[in-house]
Amino acid sequence: MRIVPTADLARRMRDALNRRGLPEEHAAYVVDGLLEASLRGLDTHGIRLFPTYLAELDGGRSRARPMLRWLGEGRAARVLDAGHALGLVAGRVACAEVARLAREFGVGVVAVRNSNHFGAASVYTLEMARQGLAGLCFTNSDALVAPHNGLRPLFGTNPVSMAVQGRGEDLFCADFATSQVSYSKVKHRQEHGTPLDPGWVVDGALKPLGGHKGQCLGMIVEILCALLAGMPLDHELSHLYAPPFDEPRRVAHLFLALDMGAFRDPEEFRQELSRLMEIVRSQPAAGAERVIVPGDLEAESAAVRRVHGIPMDDEEWRLFESLTASA
Repeated sequence: MRIVPTADLARRMRDALNRRGLPEEHAAYVVDGLLEASLRGLDTHGIRLFPTYLAELDGGRSRARPMLRWLGEGRAARVLDAGHALGLVAGRVACAEVARLAREFGVGVVAVRNSNHFGAASVYTLEMARQGLAGLCFTNSDALVAPHNGLRPLFGTNPVSMAVQGRGEDLFCADFATSQVSYSKVKHRQEHGTPLDPGWVVDGALKPLGGHKGQCLGMIVEILCALLAGMPLDHELSHLYAPPFDEPRRVAHLFLALDMGAFRDPEEFRQELSRLMEIVRSQPAAGAERVIVPGDLEAESAAVRRVHGIPMDDEEWRLFESLTASA
């Protein structure tokens, strides 16, 4: 295990993306998004994904210079055709627009079509929260999750994220898959010979979060993403980690932003949000672990890793180093 400074990781990723023709701004979106996830301890959706994203670029599944097209004008809801961009590029472009719409109309919604895997959903909701908005984000994904009482994968892990700022640095940030566990975590365990926890899988398929309720959530995300954007259903998508890397995946996302000022005084809202969070944190714990709110552990991880760097095991570092070495 080694601890790698974020500046070193950022430089290596930026150079590798620039060599593949990404504009500086788009490369920054990818680097910032992956580092954000790794800093917050979401290692399965951080820099571990970089080799897969390079494979997508090299094979043609993702385009280094996509044609981004906006559909719909003069209203709070728009559609972005991402032109098979890397998901982190499509997501950040959509995120900027949904924030603009929310500031103009009080609410903004952007559906994204023809995209790819976009990393951690909280990358985008945090970006909206830091602008004083309540941000929500959803994406569909390739089928890895069986329906409740089913055996075959039919739904993606289809994450849900919401983030909003309280007082000062107080931040509510929820980001979770609608499966019992993310596929990236299962894949990492399998690659390292670590046993899977009971209740994670059934006959090789992931189980939905909380049984039938997780299936409901997963289907809600599929409706909001694939159906709204007119993209393939989860089980019709190719798999992120598997070929063909030369064919588009056509993943869909949905971004939603709310401007607090359209509903009440923003400062009063932040005060009340922090009060709610403190009430939750102050509850007596049933065991040794304290009561927390969504985002607490991730914020603590980021505070440490920003100073000391991001941990990588030796195998991960060797692959990362080989892929990001200068030509």
